[in-house]
Amino acid sequence: AVSAMRASSLLAFVAAATCCGHLQAAAAYKRPHVALDRPRSELVSRSVVGSRPCHRFRGGKGAAVAVPSGSSLLNTLKAGVLFGLWYLFNIWYSLVAKMVLQWWKSPWLFAMLQLSIGSLWVVLQWVPLPTFGLWGSGKRFAPLRPAPSLTRADLCRLAPIAACLAAGHLASTFAMFYGTVAFANVVKTAEPIFTCFFSAALLRQFFSLPVYATLLPIMGGVAYASAKELQFSWISLGTAMASNVAFALRAILAKVSMGATGSSAMSPADLFAVVNMLGSAMLIPVALLVEGRGAADNWASSLAKGVSQTQLVKLIVATGVTYYLYNELAFMCLGVVHPITHAVANTIKRVAVIAISILYFNNPVTREGILGSAIAVVGVLLYSLALGQEKAKATTKVAQAQK
Repeated sequence: AVSAMRASSLLAFVAAATCCGHLQAAAAYKRPHVALDRPRSELVSRSVVGSRPCHRFRGGKGAAVAVPSGSSLLNTLKAGVLFGLWYLFNIWYSLVAKMVLQWWKSPWLFAMLQLSIGSLWVVLQWVPLPTFGLWGSGKRFAPLRPAPSLTRADLCRLAPIAACLAAGHLASTFAMFYGTVAFANVVKTAEPIFTCFFSAALLRQFFSLPVYATLLPIMGGVAYASAKELQFSWISLGTAMASNVAFALRAILAKVSMGATGSSAMSPADLFAVVNMLGSAMLIPVALLVEGRGAADNWASSLAKGVSQTQLVKLIVATGVTYYLYNELAFMCLGVVHPITHAVANTIKRVAVIAISILYFNNPVTREGILGSAIAVVGVLLYSLALGQEKAKATTKVAQAQK
């Protein structure tokens, strides 16, 4: 616990890196407004305008964006740092969140606090601060990042997405509470199955046969790993699957909502911030209603297990900040590499979370369980590659039709 708590000192470094990334982007060019098409790693679709690579955003024209040269050492180092921090804080969050849940038996309140702390983290960046001439276009006071402008109609469109975020995060917390971190992450690899299902059922959007074929190893791997899990929990399996459903629905609802006429354009990072705040506001009354009465007793029981109140509070705060930061860093990583590269890196990150959590908590595993997990993870990788190839073909057809 002490060694994990010391890692919270890295938050200041990541905060600086995150803020510097926003300030550097603002100074380099005027960032085009982005309407979120997908809430996670598939936020941006690549297209071609003439001979210059660009990002095409829903509801607007293609905006040419400079692509870092492969020979640039600075850009390479920047990408390496961003990916390293993304991996570090996702892994660190998963480990410490499980530690907190082992002491504090209040998953509802814990999930609520994580979203609330992340929301507070963003609000602090929206508060005007002295610029000292470093940013703000000559203004004496300016926020580290400008707050998005929202209307009541925007909030109504984002409310269902926020509800799915809150439900998905709560279900993920329960999956870790009743099961191991590794098992929860293995089950969560099945999210593409629900994404394909809801895309077909709600959007009437169908993919090619190779994309659907990659779902077979995902289903088989998750089923085999679950059957051979030594610390199997039906509640953990069910809540992890519920998390998959919620996050898949979030992706579908985001696509439908932000594609509506009149939707306000926001960057993916700002949209995640607003959705995170709305989800926190929805979860607060429910969590207090479910666990509010026994909160004092559960807290006292946690302190009786040997952890001090100061340590527990610091770890809870740190998990809230790191949860938000690793999502923010995922957006920043997507901005410096190709979406397929990002998808592959995300798959590798999940493998790292599974492996490191097994070693850290000394979870007993079987060869069959490892094999099932590997099959599921490889299936996710193949799914990402097949989907990326299908999008590339579609983009090529659109580009040829525009010529």
